[in-house]
Amino acid sequence: MQTAFHITALVSQLKRELIGGRIVSTEFYRKERAAFIFIKKDKTTVALALVFHPAGFGSFLAPASKVKLSTREKPWPIFKIEGAVVQAVEQLGFDRIFRIELKSGDTTWNLLFEAIGPNGNIWLLDDTGGRRATLRKRDFQAGELYEVSPVAGKLDPFDLTADSLRTRLKTMPDASPALLIEKTVLGFNKTLAREAVRRAGLDVASSDELDDDAEAQLVRAVQDIGSLFMTQEVGYLYRIAGGVEVYPFKLTTVDTSPEKFKSLSLAVMAMIDSRQTSGEQHDVEKSVTDAVKRMVKKLTRRLGNVENDLKDAADYRQYKKIGELLQISLGKLKKGMTEITLDDIYIEPHQPITVKLEPALSPTDNAEAYFKKHRKGREGLELLKRRREVSHSELALWERIQQELAENFELAQAKYEQELQSMAPGGGASKQTVSVRLPYREFRLSTGVLVFVGRDGSDNDRTTFEFARPYELWFHAQQCPGSHVVLKFPDKSFEPSKREIEETAGIAAFFSKAKKNSLVPIIYTQRRYVRKPRKAKPGLVTVEREKSVMVPPTKPNDER
Repeated sequence: MQTAFHITALVSQLKRELIGGRIVSTEFYRKERAAFIFIKKDKTTVALALVFHPAGFGSFLAPASKVKLSTREKPWPIFKIEGAVVQAVEQLGFDRIFRIELKSGDTTWNLLFEAIGPNGNIWLLDDTGGRRATLRKRDFQAGELYEVSPVAGKLDPFDLTADSLRTRLKTMPDASPALLIEKTVLGFNKTLAREAVRRAGLDVASSDELDDDAEAQLVRAVQDIGSLFMTQEVGYLYRIAGGVEVYPFKLTTVDTSPEKFKSLSLAVMAMIDSRQTSGEQHDVEKSVTDAVKRMVKKLTRRLGNVENDLKDAADYRQYKKIGELLQISLGKLKKGMTEITLDDIYIEPHQPITVKLEPALSPTDNAEAYFKKHRKGREGLELLKRRREVSHSELALWERIQQELAENFELAQAKYEQELQSMAPGGGASKQTVSVRLPYREFRLSTGVLVFVGRDGSDNDRTTFEFARPYELWFHAQQCPGSHVVLKFPDKSFEPSKREIEETAGIAAFFSKAKKNSLVPIIYTQRRYVRKPRKAKPGLVTVEREKSVMVPPTKPNDER
């Protein structure tokens, strides 16, 4: 979608190309939800468009010859403003609203464009700002003043300072710098916020890790992005995570090559056309909520399977009793026997019990075989209990996400960004849709806990600083190149067991240059104690408060 920055760039273009031009015709296509104002200046006719179709919307300026609609709908005229001359163009505040001043004889009119998506509209105002007509059916009283409501609670990027940013840090200490910028600075969507963080050279997971220098770098990056919208005239179209976005500069946070256009407006026009004709623009809210619903269903099914396994594993105590009965009756056993019937002395009155035997084993070894089954069953039962605990916590998390999405989708989407990104599409998408490439591979421990393994240097940094919570455990081979490995917690109160720490350490050893060694020293610490030195190479970090463990490299189960 277009941000306030896009409208700033559009207004700059309109000032250059429209002032002094004369309106020659207007067209409004109700079914297409598109309005065009054709303006002629210096023998060149251009079309200023406002499209508010749910599948693709925006405002742009393009040569009249490039405006082609595949519709038989008869266009309606707009406001009877033919012959009026453009006097001025102005963006109202730093918002997606702009005004075009027109002169028709001795009368001054204003066209006010609300380029705010599917709810977009055009108003005809008199010289005092009073409402006189509307493109869409809106209730108003003639002469009622049009007033722009300020965007509450957000900072102007062009007036941003380290002090004003620091004040907002206090309200969102656990948020990532990208989320902080997205939610507190005007004009920044998720893509632009990440771009600002990347251009600032920051690799920290939470805002409370920013020092004074980092804050100053972030402010400069925010303002630099704003200046690019005002100075760059080309347009780049990106296909990101199933959607289409356009910017007047190349993104450093996207690996795919963009499609280049002569102007940002032409890129916007192509974006709208792409969304409408290819069906790429989908209902994001429905897509996310459906994915979360599937996750809840999957975890519910997994928990049910664990409960059933627990019932089956509860029989392990029987093996200990059989082993003891065999030990008591060793004199009756002979090698080669396939079974024996004994008195079960643990039941009153005693009952006969038939015990299967391995004919190749001695009497003592047969008894020991049942004790081994008992020990294995006991360990398996403990493991299943831990799986049940982990599954309960994970299910509770996703049920909470599901509930909060239903209550306030935008707020919950930002709050659980990391969890929702882990469900990014990996397959089944259309050929034109670029799936989100996650910087890590996922594996599950024997207890069911998730482990993230970074793919390479820059992916290691993203895995650590974008997808690990400060309280989660971070693992790496000691003084040896290898992947950053994160032990994900089902919830903040989770306490990893010794087994889970050792299994994760074994995975970290396997994804290191020391994977062929019999034992590998692995360090681990909370992610909050992992730092990225300035100008350090990809993957290089410093670590504090680490612990170490010696483990054999262990190949994880199949990638999730």
